[in-house]
Amino acid sequence: MAIVLWIGLVITSQAFEATPRAHAPAVVVGLLPGVGAWGALMAKTGLRAAGYGAPGGPSFSPALIPLFERSDTFIAGAFALEQGFIFTAMILSAMTVAVIEARFVQAALWCWAAALLSATGLMHGYAFTSGDTVGRVAPALPWAAGYGLAGLVFIVAKWITVPGGDASH
Repeated sequence: MAIVLWIGLVITSQAFEATPRAHAPAVVVGLLPGVGAWGALMAKTGLRAAGYGAPGGPSFSPALIPLFERSDTFIAGAFALEQGFIFTAMILSAMTVAVIEARFVQAALWCWAAALLSATGLMHGYAFTSGDTVGRVAPALPWAAGYGLAGLVFIVAKWITVPGGDASH
């Protein structure tokens, strides 16, 4: 495990060294889906430790979602983010670079690619089994709609932003 952690640290460090300084936020955004997927894995491991999914124990089901929400943990989002998180990481990183460079049409295209992947179920679609949440190739329509709307926002941003503008003014 120590070797795996060391390799992860080196790769992360290299990602920041090899990326232009202005694009560092895109590296961070690209790491977030993986962190979210890890969080979902840890939550599911905790549930299994508590007996969920074990023979004779409670099953994983949609009934878990309100239990988590009572403690302000929106686990449904983590379960959805876990599915296709590598696609999500690449698309969000590319979209962030496009925004940093004020290429809003390109950012919109990345959003719409994510919408298509979500609509086909290749991203964010999941289903419950007795002891897990697993990827399910079925439309994740709320996610598709969100990405589609974000794409429209970027199209509008093309006309309402000031080229070379500074957010502090």
